[in-house]
Amino acid sequence: MRRNLSSIGTRSALVFLLAMLALVVGCKRQDAPNLLDLVDVIPRDAEVGDHIEVLGTRLPVQEAKSAKVSFDGKLYRPGKSSEGEDAHIVIDGAKPHADKVSFPLTDVVVAKFCGLGDDAAHTTFRGDVTVELAAAAAEGQPVLGKVVGVTLDFRSPSVRRIALEKRSQVGHKALEHLGVRLDEEHAPTAGGLLVSGVAAAGPADKVGIAAGDLLVSFNGVSILSVGDIVPEHGARFAQLGVKRAQGSPELRQVSMSGFDGGGLPNDILAAAMILGVAAVILLLFMAPTAGIITWVERRVSARMQSRVGPNRAGPQGFIVWMADGIKSIVKEDIIPTESDEPLFRFAPYLVFIGVSATFVVMPFGQYLIAADLDVGILFVVAVTSLVAIGLMTGGWASNNKWSLLGGVRAAAQVISYEIPAAVSVVCVVMMTGSLRMQDIIQAQGGMGDMLLSKGGWPWYWYVFRNPVSFGLFFLFFITALAEGNRAPFDLPEAESELVAGYSTEYSGMRYLFFFFAEWANVFVFCGIATALFLGGWQLPGVSPSQQEASMALQAAGVFTFLLKAWILIFVVVWIRWTLPRVRIDQLMNLCWKWFVPMSFAGFVLTALWVIGTSPSTLMGANGLPEHGAPLIPITLQTAVSVAMFAVAAWLTVYFARRVAYNVRESRQPIHVNPFI
Repeated sequence: MRRNLSSIGTRSALVFLLAMLALVVGCKRQDAPNLLDLVDVIPRDAEVGDHIEVLGTRLPVQEAKSAKVSFDGKLYRPGKSSEGEDAHIVIDGAKPHADKVSFPLTDVVVAKFCGLGDDAAHTTFRGDVTVELAAAAAEGQPVLGKVVGVTLDFRSPSVRRIALEKRSQVGHKALEHLGVRLDEEHAPTAGGLLVSGVAAAGPADKVGIAAGDLLVSFNGVSILSVGDIVPEHGARFAQLGVKRAQGSPELRQVSMSGFDGGGLPNDILAAAMILGVAAVILLLFMAPTAGIITWVERRVSARMQSRVGPNRAGPQGFIVWMADGIKSIVKEDIIPTESDEPLFRFAPYLVFIGVSATFVVMPFGQYLIAADLDVGILFVVAVTSLVAIGLMTGGWASNNKWSLLGGVRAAAQVISYEIPAAVSVVCVVMMTGSLRMQDIIQAQGGMGDMLLSKGGWPWYWYVFRNPVSFGLFFLFFITALAEGNRAPFDLPEAESELVAGYSTEYSGMRYLFFFFAEWANVFVFCGIATALFLGGWQLPGVSPSQQEASMALQAAGVFTFLLKAWILIFVVVWIRWTLPRVRIDQLMNLCWKWFVPMSFAGFVLTALWVIGTSPSTLMGANGLPEHGAPLIPITLQTAVSVAMFAVAAWLTVYFARRVAYNVRESRQPIHVNPFI
C-alpha cells in the first residue's frame, strides 16, 4: 500500500514538473513575427542630409514608439574585393509612420557605410533591409518586416578632392587597359558610363562589350563616375556589369592582368608621401621664413632705435640671413672634451624637430596643408613638448653648470607656460567640437544656420566670439611668447651669470640651430593663433564652397592667412624691443599665480557658453528626443560677437590716436618708408 502511494506521489511530482516546464516553454517570448508589409527602400542614391525611407502599407504605428532598421548584406567600395565586405548595420531610433519608416542620414550613419576620413568612398550596399517596430507596452511583442534584394548607393562627403582626382585617374587608366572609349557627350544622367568604342582584341572586346553598351557596375560597385572603376590591387580579373539596349544587366569577367594604375596609396606609401611633403615644406618654406624673420627683426629694431640696421648684404641687407647661415656652416664646430658627445650633438636637432614638425599640420589654405590630421591641434601640443626635452638635453650634455642651470630654467619655463596655453587651446576645441585644424577654421565662418553661408567675417572669429574667448586669445599669445623664450621672457639665454644659458658650449651650425628653431617658432605660434582665433584662411563674405570652386579665391585665402600671421610676427618683434625683461621669480609667479588660474576660469566659462549655445534636447510627442532652440539664441550670440568686434575696433582706434599724439608731442621726424 505504501509502495503504491509512493509510486503515485513520484509520478505526480514528475507530471507537475513536466507541466511547469511546458508552461515555461509556452510562456517564452517567441521571435518577433514577420507581420509588416514592406515594399521598397528609397532613395537608392543618398548622401548626408537625405532621409532613408522604408515604404510599407498599414504599418501599426499607433502601437510603436520607435523602430529599428537593420542592413544585412555586402558593401562594395572602389578598389576593394569584388566579393564585397559583410555588413550588419543597425540604425536605432527610426521614426515610424503609417506608410513608411524613416531616419536621417547623418555623418555617423554615412560613415558606417562609406568609412572615415581619406578612406571614405562611394559605397554600394546590396542585401536585405529589415524593420522592427518596438512594442508600445513592456509586455508587448515587436513585429518586423523585410525588403529583400535592395541595392543602395551612399556618397561620402568627406572624400577630399585630391582623393577623388586620384581615383578618377586610376579609373581612366583602367578603361584604357580594357580598351574602352566613353561617349561623354551623351552620358546618361541616371548613372553608368556609355561605351562609344572598344579596341580590337582588348580585354573588353574579348568578353563581347561593344559600342552602345552601358557600364553599370564594377566589382559590385554601382558606377556613378569614372572614379568608381578602381580595380582591386593585384587582382587578375574584375566583374564588369554591362547593360545592352533594354535588357537586364549582365556580369562579364574581364582580365586585369598587367594593369598598373599606380595604385592608391597604401599605408607605407601614404606615410612616405606625408614625410616627403613635410620635407619640401621644411626646405622651401621653413628655412627661408626663419631667416627672413631675423632680417625683419633687425630692420624693425633698428628703426625703433633710430639705427640703420642691416644694409650691406643684398638690397636693404635682405640676404644677411643667408650670409649668417653660410658663416655658421663653415665655422669650426667645437665639442667639449668632457661632454656627453652623442647627446650634445643630438640636442639642437631635437629642438629643431619639435618646432619644424608643427608645419606638417599648419593650415596655410583650404587645401594647402601637408597632413590634415583628425587630431591636428593635439599633434601640435605633443610635438612642441620635444623642445623642452631638447633644451634640457643640451644643458645636461654640455657638462657645464651654467649650461645645466640654463637648461633647467628653460625647461621649467616651457613646461609651466604650456599649461595655460594648452587650456586656451582646449577652450577653442570645446567651442568647435573637433581637434582638426581645418574644422576649427571653418567653424569661424558663422554660427548656427549661418555657418557655411556667410563666410569668415571678423565678428565670427573666435577672438570676438565672446568676452572669454577675447581674453583667451591674449592669454594664449602671451604664454606662447614665454614658451618660445621670446622677450620679455628670454631669461634662459639672457641672464648675465648664465652667459648664453643652455647653448653656452655650442658653436657653429649647432649653435645656430637653437636660434633657428626659436625664430621658426615665432611663425609657428603666430600661425596657430591665426588658425585658432583669427579665422585662418577664411575670406569675409566668401563661403568655403565658393572658395573651393575658385583657384583665385584659394590663393587669396593663403595670402590672408600669411598676412594675419605676419602682423602677429610684427607684434612679437615690437614687444621684444619695447618691454623690459622680467626676473625669473616674476616670470614663474606670473604663470602659476595668474595665468594658470585665469586659464582654468576661462575653461569653466567656456564650458558654460558651449552648454548655453548648444541645441537643447527635448522629448517629442512620439517619445523620441528632439533638438530644440539653444538657451542663448543665435541672434544674441551674433550680437555679443559684433559687440566684441566693435570694442576691439574702438580700442585699436584709441591706441592709434594715442600713438599719433605721442608722435606729435615728441616732435621727432618720422620716416614711414621702410627702405631707407
